Amino acid sequence: MQKASNQIQASTGLTGEALEQYKDVLESVYANNYGDSLDDVSQSIAKITHNMGELDDTTLQSVTESAITLRDTFDMDLDETLRGAKSLMYQFGLTAEEAFDLLGSGAQSGLNYTDELGDNISEYGGNFAQAGYSAKEYFQLLKTEPIMGPIIWTKSMMRLTR
Repeated sequence: MQKASNQIQASTGLTGEALEQYKDVLESVYANNYGDSLDDVSQSIAKITHNMGELDDTTLQSVTESAITLRDTFDMDLDETLRGAKSLMYQFGLTAEEAFDLLGSGAQSGLNYTDELGDNISEYGGNFAQAGYSAKEYFQLLKTEPIMGPIIWTKSMMRLTR
C-alpha cells in the first residue's frame, strides 16, 4: 500500500488531507475488485488526476472504476478514454458519470471497433458540440462510421461541422 500511495504522491504532487483522501479511494477501488494490483489502481488514479484535475472522492472513485472497467472489458486505452471523457464533459456539459456511461454504451455498441473511440471523441467532439449536436446525437453519428467507411465518414463529419 505504501508504494502505491508514494506513487500517487510523486506523480500528482498531492500532500496532506488531499493525499489521504486519494489513498482512501485507492483502497476502496482495489477492495471493490478493480485493477490488477494496488500499483495498477494508483497508476490509473494518477492518470485520471493528470487528465481531469483533482476530483472529489466520490467522483474519483466512480471515474477510476469506470475507466478501469472500459480498459479491462473493451481493451480501451486509458489515456485516450480519459481524454474522450474530459471532452464530453467540457464540450457537451456532461458529468463524469454521464460521460463514462456514454463511453460504456458506445463501446457495448461496437463504437470502439477501431480502438480509437476516446481519440475520436477528443478530436471531433468539440466540432459537433459547436454545431449544436448533443452528446447522444454525436454518438448516433459515430454509429454510421462502420457503414460509410472511415475516410468517407471523416469527410462527411467535417462537412457537417463547418
